[in-house]
Amino acid sequence: MTSWTEFWGGKHSIYVSPRHVEAHFRRLTEDLAAALPHQAGLRILDYGSGDALGAPSLAAFGHQIALYDASAEVQARIARRYDGDPRIAVLDDRALASSDGSFDAIIVSSVIQYIPRDALPATIARWRRLLVPHGILVIADVMRPDAGMAEDVADLLGFAWKERFLSAALLGLFRTFFSDYRRVRRALGLSRYTGQEFLALLAAGGFQAEALPQNPGPNCHRLGFRGTRA
Repeated sequence: MTSWTEFWGGKHSIYVSPRHVEAHFRRLTEDLAAALPHQAGLRILDYGSGDALGAPSLAAFGHQIALYDASAEVQARIARRYDGDPRIAVLDDRALASSDGSFDAIIVSSVIQYIPRDALPATIARWRRLLVPHGILVIADVMRPDAGMAEDVADLLGFAWKERFLSAALLGLFRTFFSDYRRVRRALGLSRYTGQEFLALLAAGGFQAEALPQNPGPNCHRLGFRGTRA
């Protein structure tokens, strides 16, 4: 396995049960919606969307959703999943490249850790180009340097207890210990940032940025940010 894009394009089992999937995306969608402007009809890009299981819930707020993932395999999966849904479009690399100034908001959830640190400034500049003037960037799940696997486990177990899938979570942790994800995480590493460091990167990329009081989604030990295209 040579890249995170290759890993996410294949089969994986990050979610431990159907109840975990439902609870995760319900919480994430509610938190992201709260961080977005409170108006219907936003053109929203989910950048690094993965399988985008929360897209219909976000679209239900009255928004138009565009999904982009760097993996061609993921693009094909989500194109099949949402074929015929007029609220949701799936962008390939060519479509994204011709979409400058097309979006009122961009959401980036659980993506930053998989972008190499030296590639992040160019990626932030790309997000700025894709937004309309004064468009909003919402980023979730930035991993801190002082938080590791133990904090991720604590977040999962606390969320599983609250949402009543604790047994499945414990079994899932056992599977993860022997999974490709753990091996790939050790081999490729993850990008981590302090809050001040990440705010400085957003400012350098042309955003007026702030730290959110709580990270969107169930990962309480991670960081969330909101920026306005300056």
